[in-house]
Amino acid sequence: MWISSPINQALGLCVAAMLVAGGSWYSGHNSAKRAGEAQLAQLRQEYAAQALAAEQQYSAKLAAAAAEQQKWYDFAQRQSSQLAQATQTLDAQAALLQKDIPHAIAQDAASGGHCHSGLGADSLRLYRRALGYTD
Repeated sequence: MWISSPINQALGLCVAAMLVAGGSWYSGHNSAKRAGEAQLAQLRQEYAAQALAAEQQYSAKLAAAAAEQQKWYDFAQRQSSQLAQATQTLDAQAALLQKDIPHAIAQDAASGGHCHSGLGADSLRLYRRALGYTD
């Protein structure tokens, strides 16, 4: 008897409409939630891809800088070695010339005074050799 009354029928329709509206809202909410989560997952994936690309780019630049540094280090080592060899050669030549100076002076003195301005033939020969000229 209570179903056939117009108030009960209206109340039943109201309850049914509320259930349909609630179901629709819940369905829409879940759909929007899934869409938001999918969008968030995509953003996270894009961020991870960008971070990886930036890291790889940084690593490449770091490797290039390390290679450049090694190149200059090797160059400096070669230059240092060449300088040390040149210095050693010059020191050895200077020591030989210093050793020959007393002998040249003695030879000039023994030549009987054929010295001009304090330099005899042997002193001039030693002086020319020190400057790199041939005898």
